[in-house]
Amino acid sequence: MSAPDQGTDLEQRIHALTAGQPFAVHWQLRDLTSEEPTTIGDGAHAQVPSFSTRKVSVLLACLSLVHQGRLVLNMRLPITEDLKAGVQAGIMKDLAPGVELTLEDHLRQMMITSDNICTQLVFDAIGGAARPASLHHDDRAAAALQQVNDYCAWVGMRSTLHREIFPRSGELTWHHSIEQMTVTTAADQAHLLAQLGRGTQNTKAAEALHLTPQLCRFAVELMHGLYTPLLDAQTTRLRVAEKNGRGLRSLSQIGLAATDDGAPVAAVAVYAETIPTELPDGTPGRIAAYELFGQIGRAIEDWYDGVGRGEGFRAPSDARDTQPDRVSSLLRIPEDVSGSDAQREATAAHPGVLSAIGGVTGGGDDGGTVGRDVLGHREFHPLAGAGKLLAAVTLAEMEAADPGLLEMPVPIAAEHRCAAVVGPLRLPAGSGRHADDQAGEMTLSLHDGLGLIIGTADAAASLAVRAALETRGVDLAAETRAFFDRFRLRDEPSFHTQITGFEDLETARGDLLTGETSAHELRQLLMMLVASGGLLEVEVPDRGMLGLNPAAARCVLGWMSQVFEPSGLAWALPGYGPKKVPQWTVSGLESRQAASRGEGGQGWTSVLITRRPGVAPTDGGVLWMAAHVPASTGRDASRILGELGLTLHRRGLSRPRLRGNVAPMHIQE
Repeated sequence: MSAPDQGTDLEQRIHALTAGQPFAVHWQLRDLTSEEPTTIGDGAHAQVPSFSTRKVSVLLACLSLVHQGRLVLNMRLPITEDLKAGVQAGIMKDLAPGVELTLEDHLRQMMITSDNICTQLVFDAIGGAARPASLHHDDRAAAALQQVNDYCAWVGMRSTLHREIFPRSGELTWHHSIEQMTVTTAADQAHLLAQLGRGTQNTKAAEALHLTPQLCRFAVELMHGLYTPLLDAQTTRLRVAEKNGRGLRSLSQIGLAATDDGAPVAAVAVYAETIPTELPDGTPGRIAAYELFGQIGRAIEDWYDGVGRGEGFRAPSDARDTQPDRVSSLLRIPEDVSGSDAQREATAAHPGVLSAIGGVTGGGDDGGTVGRDVLGHREFHPLAGAGKLLAAVTLAEMEAADPGLLEMPVPIAAEHRCAAVVGPLRLPAGSGRHADDQAGEMTLSLHDGLGLIIGTADAAASLAVRAALETRGVDLAAETRAFFDRFRLRDEPSFHTQITGFEDLETARGDLLTGETSAHELRQLLMMLVASGGLLEVEVPDRGMLGLNPAAARCVLGWMSQVFEPSGLAWALPGYGPKKVPQWTVSGLESRQAASRGEGGQGWTSVLITRRPGVAPTDGGVLWMAAHVPASTGRDASRILGELGLTLHRRGLSRPRLRGNVAPMHIQE
């Protein structure tokens, strides 16, 4: 792009990537490395629904008011119950009302988790600061929309029109109209990001956005925190500050690629439209879009490598195929292989992967037989993602003996947020925030803190929960050991899982505990949750089935049903957002982000409970699975786990070869 042949080669590569997709792709890419930048793209001027990519312009419009002194970032805005109506995106909808965040933190959540409660409050702040004198009514929403639309016009976004505070995606159908929605173009978004990139380096360029270079860099920092980066998923030498957009038939990813020291390289906007719900082989259509975004990010990095060498664009020898014959499938097992055999073959295709599957099959007077004969790997492996589940079950059970425990306050201080490695509450180095900064504080209940840990693997919440429990005199590691030691099967311990302690404070990834377990024992725990938590739709005794308190099981299942942007075994399940299939899991953030950069020394553990449509719970309709992927799989962890989860949901289990009653599990009081 800095030279004609480079731009042409990159353009051809991206055209090759988009040509094989079963959906329309509108995209534009702008070179920021030269004095005479080149722009390439296809369909970049077609208006498309913006969904959450609109939030970059909302962010910058808000920061322009901060620059003018009409808003301040440390003003506190409380979350109220009425703001939850119709909200699908974000994490604040799952917390009790009354949480109070600063405007800065509302902006962070608007960008990191696309939180639409926080987005409403950002718009409200904009409306309160920008209401023009000519507007003769107190409609802050209308004033805010007008201010943001004016800002878009000022900065040259000629085809972008904000019509709503947030889309009611739960009310949309796949074939919805865009007439009343916020619309944009790939060209407008690439233009805005190019200006933002230049603004981080140059005062005059920042002034064109009505900002300062410091505010431009702050905006880029927030975009680097995106919970689901995809353009950045396959890059190792460039960093991409991103924002995503999610609709029922639309997925989009826009980003600013830069070097590690912040020098802007390229602005890119990609909009995938009319994505089929699934491909002919049953793979969800959105998976193809996810992979396309990653391939485009990789192509940009390869192009930049060529620019640095002065050799023009040249794909490296290990570059992925840019002209695939078909979209890669996540259902590689032939259709004539079904049930339990499909699960075995799917796992066997990935050496080193450990898994265990359960379900109730057969029906009949005994209510079915628990499928114990399917993939019961007993080899021990690091918790590596399962620690949060063991801790949550223990604390939910403790609530029965210590009523009110889950309502205890958990202060999350700036020191927890600054120390966090992952999670939406993390304050990264360079954010300008420090450990004794009171503006970054918030207080949650233990119930909501655990929900945040299960749902997002938030390390700041895990550090705060640990500190709050210690203050109360609760040794979570010891309590977890004691809880699982109580279970006996034929007078022998049912669980041999080892809890060795807590995550290291400097490297915590939101898992709370460290130790070892097995896929087999995690499957046993999932079986207890399913049976005692009511998912089998049978009467549950007061002490629950297999000894788990029913109220505790329902509490844990409630947390597991609210996982934000599920990954791991749930990553490739059919549906998305409000249309997703029933699922209970724990956050797989670490399998997505650590694997994207080849990290994850302990590997990745994931659990899943799902329900198959049209199948009775006691005839294979409710299934559960635990799996561990070793670190040696590197970047493929998310895809492997997604393949296993999708195979389970699509193929189910065979009826067991042997029937018989399951021996009862007893509790040693």
